[in-house]
Amino acid sequence: MLVTVLGANGPTGRLLSKQLVYAGHQVRAFTRHPDDGGLSGLDITVIGGDATREADLRRAFKGAEAVVSVLGTPYSKEPISLYSESGKAVTALMTAEGPRRLVVTSSAVLSTWRDPAMSWVERNVMRRILGSMGRTLYDDMRRMEEIVTAADLDWTIMRPLGLADMDASTRWAIAEDHIAGRQTARRDLAAAIVDQVTRTDYVRRTAAVATTNRSVSIPVTIWREGIRPKLKRS
Repeated sequence: MLVTVLGANGPTGRLLSKQLVYAGHQVRAFTRHPDDGGLSGLDITVIGGDATREADLRRAFKGAEAVVSVLGTPYSKEPISLYSESGKAVTALMTAEGPRRLVVTSSAVLSTWRDPAMSWVERNVMRRILGSMGRTLYDDMRRMEEIVTAADLDWTIMRPLGLADMDASTRWAIAEDHIAGRQTARRDLAAAIVDQVTRTDYVRRTAAVATTNRSVSIPVTIWREGIRPKLKRS
């Protein structure tokens, strides 16, 4: 299957692109930074462009059988529109010209369910910190979800828990809407997406993904995933 990956040069996108190749798929990697070499060494077609522009996306979607979005951006106090603007462009183009299979990445933060196994600190402190730091980001993810769920496509929304870099070996689980756990390893989110590209059990559904056997420090994860990227950009 020919799969187009949006955000392919990000930390999750690189893992996903490689896992798709290892699973026997052809990969068309779509990224704003096609020349930085992050996807070299594999049989991957890299296309540069803006994921919010239909004209750029059309080149990446031509002949593809599925589209996967792992777009990401750091937390910001300023309004964020990457997810929703890309969602509009992607769903409009796919509805008009294809393909039909779409997998997008959102966040478990958007679920109203709360894990009863969470500690008091996790429930009352960490979630408030994340909610404050990521308010504009999660607002835009919510808009993206509304756009995707309204589209006449074979969509699946992936909701990982807090994303973290973890070494092998990890194990993951998937469930509709929500799932118990602390974090989701990027490699596990990538594996779950590869699995869902050709499955139909979560078509037009939201799937939550969690790593079940490992976790890393939540404050360290907040620093690495939310604060440090923002500082690098400033």
